[in-house]
Amino acid sequence: MRTAAIVTVGSELVEGLRVDTNTSEIARALNAVGLTVLEATSVADRVDLLTEVLKRTIARCDLVVVTGGLGPTHDDVTREAASKALGVPLLRDPRIESLLMPIAQRHARPEAAEQVLTQADVLAGATVIDAMTGTAPGLVIPTQRGTLALLPGPPAEMRPMLAKVLEGIDQSRPAPAQMGVVGLSESDAQLSAQRALEDHPGVRLTVLARPGDVKVILVAESTDADGLHAAADAVAGALGEHVYARDDSSLAAVVIGDARRAGVRVACAESCTGGLLAAALTSVPGASEVFAGCAVAYENRAKATLIHVPDELLRRFGAVSREVALAMAVGAREVFDVDLSVSTTGIAGPGGGSAEKPVGLVWFGIADGEDSFAYERRFPAMGREGIRDRSVSYALDLLRNRIRLR
Repeated sequence: MRTAAIVTVGSELVEGLRVDTNTSEIARALNAVGLTVLEATSVADRVDLLTEVLKRTIARCDLVVVTGGLGPTHDDVTREAASKALGVPLLRDPRIESLLMPIAQRHARPEAAEQVLTQADVLAGATVIDAMTGTAPGLVIPTQRGTLALLPGPPAEMRPMLAKVLEGIDQSRPAPAQMGVVGLSESDAQLSAQRALEDHPGVRLTVLARPGDVKVILVAESTDADGLHAAADAVAGALGEHVYARDDSSLAAVVIGDARRAGVRVACAESCTGGLLAAALTSVPGASEVFAGCAVAYENRAKATLIHVPDELLRRFGAVSREVALAMAVGAREVFDVDLSVSTTGIAGPGGGSAEKPVGLVWFGIADGEDSFAYERRFPAMGREGIRDRSVSYALDLLRNRIRLR
């Protein structure tokens, strides 16, 4: 098993001032070429701490990918820490220095210009990856165990350099098999997948979850592509109709794709989800081909005015009810002149609930011109955003299933 570690450098990461997106992107890329990530660490801009982390990871892993700390400011300490960890000197590269000189000359103060030129300091024996979008070059250095790659922190600069680092890696291990699962809890999906994998040794299972949406990932550890494919088929069979995709597609992307293939135009009416459903659908490129629009009808007057929900239904049954969910779906279908529409109305909390209509109660309506249906869900206490996210996933799944029945 070939192993890897990821180190992201920056005090802003460990202090919560910026979200680290590099780790997940790099880990997926490493897994795709057969490297198992053993460790992912964020380190403050301190030479001593980073040196310690680098010593440990390069001794343990075949590839260590470091991002951040290669720029021209005082807290860019990655080159110095790598020099100390490997015991090799930093040498000024005249070619890189000449490339940086026009940028350095823009600075009025000599100290600022020299800071720019420090990006030309290269570890002895390193292979340089020239900067493509920024100014800091990447460095690839051989270690006793394998390779250390130093890459810039900004994702747009990191991404093409990472691709170059991975070009020379043997990609004999198949890429992980992925599938999206909706309508099952993380634990239920995991147990079903584990049972299906009992007859498929050599495949490792990972389950990732967010409210209402589970990703099942299968990694080949000691099997080939055929063995991984057979394992994925077994898992998909065990999970059944809950599997909405056999790749990393989002549920919204699957809905848009299914609607496009079926020639179905869709719309939505939202109350408790406040536009999150429309945001999920419109995040998919090409959604405008099949998604007409959405009415975010939050208060009762908006429900009556925008999507023609009768006042009598609102007075008699209340906004969170089967009758209003149905009327919202029917109204949205008529207003947007589409084939299929879905609605959401519920109590996301933390207040507003009652014994009859508790926090977490959400009604969904769906209308297709021939008939309309309403569905009740009572989501457990998981906070306002958790209830709203689960409602979006449930509404998308209603659309997915209804489109496939047409």
